[in-house]
Amino acid sequence: MLEVRLSGETLSVPSDALPTSESNQEIHVILSSNGILKIAPSLWTAIFTDTRLRCLSLIDLQLYGNDSQTLAKYLCEQTHLVELTFDSVLQSVYSFDHILNEGLQHNKSLKSLTLTNLNNLDAATIASLIKHNNTINYLALTHDNISSGGGAIIADALRTNSTLVRVDLSHNRIDEQTATQFTSILHQPHSSLKQIILNNNVNDNQYVLDPNSTIENKPETLPFIVEEKRINDVEPSTPTKKFQFLSTILVTFLFFLWGIPNQLNGVLIRQFSKAFDLSRFEAGLVQSAFYMGYFIWALPAAYILRRWGYKVGLILGLVLFGTGSFLFWPCAYIGQYLPFLISLFIIATGLAFLETAANPFIAHAVGPEHSSEKRLNIAQAFNPLGAIVGVLIGTFFIFSGVELSPEQIKGMRADRTYETYLKEETLRVVRPYAIIGGVTYLWAVLIAIVPFPAKTKGKQKNDESGRANELCRILFLLSIVAQFAYVGAQVGTWSYFIQYAQDYVQVGEKTGGYLLTGTLAMFALGRLTAALLMHCGFSPAILLATFSLINVLLIAITVLLPNAIGLGALFLTSYFMSLMFPTIFSLGIKGMSEQTTKLASCLLIMAIIGGAIFTPLMGYIAVETKSLALAYILPGGSYIIVGIYALLAYVLTTDRSTQE
Repeated sequence: MLEVRLSGETLSVPSDALPTSESNQEIHVILSSNGILKIAPSLWTAIFTDTRLRCLSLIDLQLYGNDSQTLAKYLCEQTHLVELTFDSVLQSVYSFDHILNEGLQHNKSLKSLTLTNLNNLDAATIASLIKHNNTINYLALTHDNISSGGGAIIADALRTNSTLVRVDLSHNRIDEQTATQFTSILHQPHSSLKQIILNNNVNDNQYVLDPNSTIENKPETLPFIVEEKRINDVEPSTPTKKFQFLSTILVTFLFFLWGIPNQLNGVLIRQFSKAFDLSRFEAGLVQSAFYMGYFIWALPAAYILRRWGYKVGLILGLVLFGTGSFLFWPCAYIGQYLPFLISLFIIATGLAFLETAANPFIAHAVGPEHSSEKRLNIAQAFNPLGAIVGVLIGTFFIFSGVELSPEQIKGMRADRTYETYLKEETLRVVRPYAIIGGVTYLWAVLIAIVPFPAKTKGKQKNDESGRANELCRILFLLSIVAQFAYVGAQVGTWSYFIQYAQDYVQVGEKTGGYLLTGTLAMFALGRLTAALLMHCGFSPAILLATFSLINVLLIAITVLLPNAIGLGALFLTSYFMSLMFPTIFSLGIKGMSEQTTKLASCLLIMAIIGGAIFTPLMGYIAVETKSLALAYILPGGSYIIVGIYALLAYVLTTDRSTQE
């Protein structure tokens, strides 16, 4: 191979510096300018249009914006370049992200990529390249100042790659705990990797470099680590593909299962209003007690997930869920409102564990990152099916259909039969919740039996500074605000849906229950439609913004026209709110490492506290204004917040070239 070295003034003028040759001898072009001179566009053209080019090395260069765009364009189109090296190349983080995302992700010829002495590499961008490029066999990321947090992100990406054979991460800041994650990859049954090198990595979790220290007291480095993959050297506990698929099915069913109690709360608000003679504000405390459980226990749930893994968190959540359901039986015989609120709090505690574990499991652990929104929308589509079942259970088995007028109540009080009536209304909740508790315990047993993917055990800790940086990303922080607003809007909308229908269309509670079932069916249809649109290439953020705007208009009709037309508009809001929770969730955690995802997931689940705040607040507005329709201004404002978030998310994800 002929080596062609171009440096100095040769780079800054229109050049035909590449040697002409009558032979077809392959060439290796080396560009070096000592970081000063600007490369002439014509030189890039000459290099990349020469079909003899096989290797390209960029050493000690300053790349400008136009250079990055040109490189990305040519690298994307290359069919003959097989080896590329960037050594001590200066450029902005965005420019390099552009080269990797727009150029190398779609390159079809490159076999070897070396990125060395680059201090502004973004680990998430490297991870995205690893996941999407299917030609590179050798990847070197040396002397790049990659932290343990960044190393964990790269390790997660390597689990999904099927072409890399050798990876060199020497001379970075990857600690020993993170190094064990790379070791585990070599034991995956279908991994193409044969060798991972972690040589002279400083354990930055334990040592701080002192500029005044001498060579003798510099921190020790990790030992030279070269892991070789051996045929059939597989951990005995690694589950087969069959078990991994089965664990995914079991977790997906949980989205259906927790939809039942979530939607039964709306039924309970109506039922407890009758059974305990409550005001709308007092009945709204059902949602407050319920979602307070989410808020308080989401953070402990995240700790348990990080310490013992998804499986333990799911089992514990199911046990708590079932226990709270069975407690409805003694609560009914006590005959007071407060014990029911405590039981609902216990149920919600269990659901906090389930949602904190199941959402990131589906979004992060069982498929590629670029399709996480679509995958989570599909799984979340089972949630409204559970909600529909919950409403039907409430309509058929909890609602008695007996609605007493004030005169009838007065007569029953005189006959001393009113207390018996209230007791019977209270007892109607026992059997449905007992059955739910039994199913929940059964599912806990199934999850305990079935092996889960080894990579979801999550016992390793990320670099603390890397995790903090990920959690402080503006998109993630905005996701928490948007999730708070959305959940408040959703819970408030459905909690008072039946009462809106009764107040303004004069339907009975059973008919109201059927209408609520219908709007939940629209919710399920909306989730499936959103997943299909994303599969067809529509931007999740743009879909989110569009659906939010439509819901703002529908809520305006609900408020301004409190009649059958307003009820119809309120009915349709469920369709357009359907994609909001999973899309906000996926956008918020996109690009995070697996361990950080568990903590981020808990913070997003804590945002569900919006449901505890909005419902009684809407009840208070309805009482003070004597108009339930006006209370729906609150969900309308929430959809405005979600719409603004969606537009910002689109801008931020596009700027970082993570929009697929």
